[in-house]
Amino acid sequence: MKTLVKSSIKLLIRTKIIWLFIVLMPILSTVILKSNTTYTAYMDDVERLIELNDADEKVAYNAEKGDYVVKVYDASDSEMSNYLLDRMANSGMFILCRADISKEEVTDEFLKNRIDLDGHEDRMGSALYIPADFDKKVMNGEYTSALILYELSDDARTEAFINEINLQLSRMDAFKGYIAESDSKAEEMVDSLKSVDEMSPEKEIVSVSSSNERHLSQEQTNQKAQMGYAFAFLTLGFVFAGFFVANGAIKEQKNGVFTRITLSKTNTLYYFASKFISTLLVSFVMTGIVGICSLMLDMEDLGMNRITFLFLIFMMGLIFSTISMFMGIMFNDVFSASIASFTLWCMSSLFSGAYFPLDSASDGIKILSSLMPQKWFLDGTEMIFVGDNKAFGMVLCITVAYLAVTLSIGSIGLKVRRSEEWGVS
Repeated sequence: MKTLVKSSIKLLIRTKIIWLFIVLMPILSTVILKSNTTYTAYMDDVERLIELNDADEKVAYNAEKGDYVVKVYDASDSEMSNYLLDRMANSGMFILCRADISKEEVTDEFLKNRIDLDGHEDRMGSALYIPADFDKKVMNGEYTSALILYELSDDARTEAFINEINLQLSRMDAFKGYIAESDSKAEEMVDSLKSVDEMSPEKEIVSVSSSNERHLSQEQTNQKAQMGYAFAFLTLGFVFAGFFVANGAIKEQKNGVFTRITLSKTNTLYYFASKFISTLLVSFVMTGIVGICSLMLDMEDLGMNRITFLFLIFMMGLIFSTISMFMGIMFNDVFSASIASFTLWCMSSLFSGAYFPLDSASDGIKILSSLMPQKWFLDGTEMIFVGDNKAFGMVLCITVAYLAVTLSIGSIGLKVRRSEEWGVS
């Protein structure tokens, strides 16, 4: 076994083109990971404050992923009312759809008809009416009549929305005592509030996770996109590393080396096991080169430590190099094996979500994606980003599962191939 592995490694070392893939792919992946890009396909571009064209426009279409939507009838259109809506929208919990009715003649009948239509023909959590004298009522402390809220659903988040309104009104009430007496008290108060907002630390959602789904921050989605591209390039290197191991086996069969090995009473199983070990060693070497290249990376920007990163790369590489090796040996033809290896790389990268997210893809595509190893490694990357320690167990189980399936199917294929062309040991 040891002699067979040594001869396979020597043959690979003499194959100069393999070094192109083993060295070039890690360098290209490092360049991708080092670049700071914004991947718009993953961007959470949901607008939290939406300006409606008129009061008749429906707001149900603005709800995404179960967002709590509030339709706002703003008859004030003042700096203070705009500030209030901006603050509530920036809380990140609600989507506010504002209809400017400052030029409308607002009566009780008008509001009753609007709310009745909203309740029966539209879909929202609640509706909010801001009267024309909103500024005056706030400055006079008449908060109970400064806003009118209409609950149009039994959503429990309505209470959170009410609490947010009370919070913003209480802030306005607290600032009234700090401004000078003048005709422009409302504007002065808004300016003071904005000044305090600018001095406050900016809120940033790092990650949100639950047992059923994971939500990444913009920075993490950018990191995931970069990891997807890096996985694609590295997969190409690992696939062709396995191909060159298979190419060596094909040459040995064509040149009669395999026949001499079998005549020496060496078990055929040992021969193919040596090829698998050679593949494992090549994967380890390529992972080592990735590790050297990763010294140029800031691992904090990558979202994980270096050991975790190399663990993912090695496991993924072992899967693809093994699959490629067995495919090449079973085809027993260099041209067919090279086409099969390239097809394997193209299909796996395309359907795994390495290039673009598959959230909006059809169910058939999602099922097909589940068969691609890279998809699970990208999922593992997400889990690592949000601090889920189950990622390591999942990646390890996926690797063992793919290797078990590959070795099982490969052994059957090799048995058929041996009986036809390779000879029976």
